[in-house]
Amino acid sequence: MERIALGFDGSPAAGAALRWTAARAARGAASVDVVLVESRYAKDHELSEAHLGDAEAFLRDRLPGLDVTLHRVDGDVPGAIARTAEDADLVVVGINPGHPIRAAAMGWTPLRLSTRATAPVYLIPLDWTPGDDPVTVGVADDDSSDPALDAGTAEAATTTTRLRLVHSWLMPMPTFDYGTALALDPDVVAEEHRRVLDVAAQRVRQQHPDLPLQTELIRDSRSGALLRFASRSSLLVIGTHRRSVLAGALLGSVAQEVLWRADCPVCVVPPRRPARAN
Repeated sequence: MERIALGFDGSPAAGAALRWTAARAARGAASVDVVLVESRYAKDHELSEAHLGDAEAFLRDRLPGLDVTLHRVDGDVPGAIARTAEDADLVVVGINPGHPIRAAAMGWTPLRLSTRATAPVYLIPLDWTPGDDPVTVGVADDDSSDPALDAGTAEAATTTTRLRLVHSWLMPMPTFDYGTALALDPDVVAEEHRRVLDVAAQRVRQQHPDLPLQTELIRDSRSGALLRFASRSSLLVIGTHRRSVLAGALLGSVAQEVLWRADCPVCVVPPRRPARAN
C-alpha cells in the first residue's frame, strides 16, 4: 500500500494538491495522511478542524473506503510535515508558481521541505489539471539523478504514459597551459554528454523495455533545458544533492530555478536512504 502525506492548509494551492492526491490514490491501494501545520500561537482551531474536515470529505467522496488520517501539528511547516511524513512513500504540497518573492517571505516552505523530507516531494501548481503528456526526468552528469530516473520511470510505467529524458550541457571554460588557452571541440563535449544520456536510457530499457522513451540532449543550463518541456509534461522529476535553500540560492539549485517557473507538477527526489544495519 502506498502511503501519501499531504500538506494541507485550505488554500487554493492546497486544493490543487488535494485533487492531485485523490487522482494518485485512485491508482491502487493507498492511504493518505492529511497534515495541517498550525502555529502554536494560533487561536482559530475551529478553522483548522474545518480545513481538515473538508479535505477528508473530498477524499472520501471520490474514493469511498480510502484510509484517511488527519494530523493537526505544531511547528514550522517544512519540519512538521517532514516529521509526520517520515514513513511516507511520497509527500504532496501545493504551490503558487510565479511568486518566488512571496514564497521567500513565507520562508521558502516548498524548497525547505524538499531538503528535509526523506521521500519524494511532489509540488503541485495552483492550476493543475490532469493530462497525458510525458513524464520528463532531468538526467545529471553524476549519480544524483539515479533515484529521480527510477521514480520517473515508475511514474511513466504506472500511468502508461511516455517517458522523456532530458540532459543538458554547456561548453566548459577553456583551460590554460603556460598562458595558452586550450579550447575544447564542441562536438567532442556533446558526444561525452550524449553517452551520459545513453547510459540513462539503457537503464530505463533494461527495467521497462516496452515503455515509450525519448531522449533530448540540449545545449543549455539544466533548469533552462527542463523548462523547455514543462508545458509539455505531466510531471518534471529532478534529483537533489540535499543542499540547503541558502546553499541552493548561492549555487544555483535546479529545483529553485525550476519550481517557480514550471507550469506542471515538479517532483524532487532525495538521495536514497542508507540501508539500516541489522
